[in-house]
Amino acid sequence: MKIGVLVHNFAGFPDTGRSTRACVDLAVHAEGLGFDSVWVTDHIVLPRERQAPYPHNSTGTFPYSWDQDIHEPLVLMGALAQATERVEIGVSVLVIPYRHPLTTAKMLATADQLAEGRIILGAGVGWLRDEFEALGLPADHFDRRGAVTMDYLRAMQAAWTAKEAASYSGPFVDFDEIGARPQPARETRLPVWIGGKGERALRRAVELGDGYLAIASDPTSLAAETARLRELAERAGRAPASITVSLIEGIVLGDGLPAIEGASMRGTTEEVLEGLRSFADAGLEHLVAGISLASDPSFAGAVEALEQVATEVLPQARRF
Repeated sequence: MKIGVLVHNFAGFPDTGRSTRACVDLAVHAEGLGFDSVWVTDHIVLPRERQAPYPHNSTGTFPYSWDQDIHEPLVLMGALAQATERVEIGVSVLVIPYRHPLTTAKMLATADQLAEGRIILGAGVGWLRDEFEALGLPADHFDRRGAVTMDYLRAMQAAWTAKEAASYSGPFVDFDEIGARPQPARETRLPVWIGGKGERALRRAVELGDGYLAIASDPTSLAAETARLRELAERAGRAPASITVSLIEGIVLGDGLPAIEGASMRGTTEEVLEGLRSFADAGLEHLVAGISLASDPSFAGAVEALEQVATEVLPQARRF
């Protein structure tokens, strides 16, 4: 199993007084400790009063607020590309309908050039109608966001892989014979991991993805998702092993933490390892983890948590 680290570009670390740079510092520290990847997340704006419930927990509560810093993920990925040398650099997940696909393709290809082929695009459809409206997107884009996402991703891949001038025609974007370079540093296309939950996300991953990025899954539900993903891949004539199974989840360290339904990696490092082993048995190959101490949300606490996981968890997780 590979383990990646979220660098907390949502809210950053205000205790440092330099929260953008602290995200980069955390990534550099994670690389030095032996983690496999570093990750950013995406929103552009958050409403003061939110109407849409958060879909990935039972309460509808979203853990971030309008008055926190949200550092732009694509810009930050460029900074991470320059500050690191080995780790893969991903976004989990970029809300694809928010940005024109040619702009997104160019920014990601530029970051991949800086990173010398280490960028991963985690791609999502979005859930916050309020944000779609605040960005002035076409009225039908929220209701048709799955179709918009797939069309935009195909357009981006056309830009990334064109041998000559790029052309693409789809229901939401159309261009003909344009220069859309640079292209990604990888010889093949930049890898796309489809994020989401449920049948439609699994089908998108098989149709267009190089990975599936699960959200809000416990080991039991991830095992079912993995089995269905493999079934769909075989039906489509794809090798199931060609689609990486990944998961966004937290690792929270602390003694005697109360159990939370669906949260399998909380407590001592032994308890975290038990949760990781359950996820590995369910098919998990790459964990994208927010790693923290339950008792200390500061930057120093995050560094301490990374060091503890690197020393006591990573060596054994490599064997899963």
